[in-house]
Amino acid sequence: MNESLSVLDTETEFRKFDMADTAIAAMADEYLPLKIAGLEDAAGYALVHKARMDVKAKRVAVEKTRKELKADALEYGRKVDAEAKRLTALLNPIESHLLAEEKAVDDEKERIKNEAKLKAEDEERARKEAEEAKRKAEQEAEDARLRAEREKLEAERRAMEAERSRIAAEQKATQDKIDAERRAIELDKARQEAAEKARVETEQRLAREAAANKTRLEAEEAAAKAKAEAEEVARKRAEALRPDREKLLMVASCVGGIVVPDVSVEAQSAARKIETILVEAQDKIKTIVAAMIEA
Repeated sequence: MNESLSVLDTETEFRKFDMADTAIAAMADEYLPLKIAGLEDAAGYALVHKARMDVKAKRVAVEKTRKELKADALEYGRKVDAEAKRLTALLNPIESHLLAEEKAVDDEKERIKNEAKLKAEDEERARKEAEEAKRKAEQEAEDARLRAEREKLEAERRAMEAERSRIAAEQKATQDKIDAERRAIELDKARQEAAEKARVETEQRLAREAAANKTRLEAEEAAAKAKAEAEEVARKRAEALRPDREKLLMVASCVGGIVVPDVSVEAQSAARKIETILVEAQDKIKTIVAAMIEA
């Protein structure tokens, strides 16, 4: 087989498949319409089987030709790989040398670049640290200034509070003194009013007691006079009624002197009742006579 296959050689090799597209198209036109009508269509089954075997034979022939053509190509490929490997082995030392030379320069450039980068980074870091230190110092100074201002304001606030407390204490003391004086005046006034009220109440009580005593004495005198007059009237009345009373009392004596005679057993109950009536009549007469004086 040639070392290089041209397009023409490839087409020449492909002719070995002995299978043109027109022939395949003719087989398609002939065989694709074939169908088997069913299990009983033996003729149709035989026709389809024969056509399939024909197509299979063509396919097998194509596969066989493929393997034959590819065998030459595989051998050619192995030879190409071996030659390329040999040439590469000769070129590698030269490339490695040249690569080492380039790499030495590139590494030096990279080192210089990295050194410059590290220097720039160190300078940037130093700049940032200086800025941070400056900012920190400024912040600390500002904090100290603010702290001093706060302490000053706090001291002023405490002084103002102390002054307000002092003024409030003085005002409270003054007010307490005024309140104490006012309470003392009010207390003295209340004592005077209470004393005056007590004096008036005492005078009124004494006046009421004197009036009551006078009324009582007058009532006692009137009662004594009335009693004396009543006793005199009663005496005169009793004196005037004494003859009549004596007569009436004689009736009581007569009644008391009545003796109930002895009676039979059957009349004793009535006799006792009569005795009781006579005793009660005598007592009743005496009571009536006594009441004559009081009437």
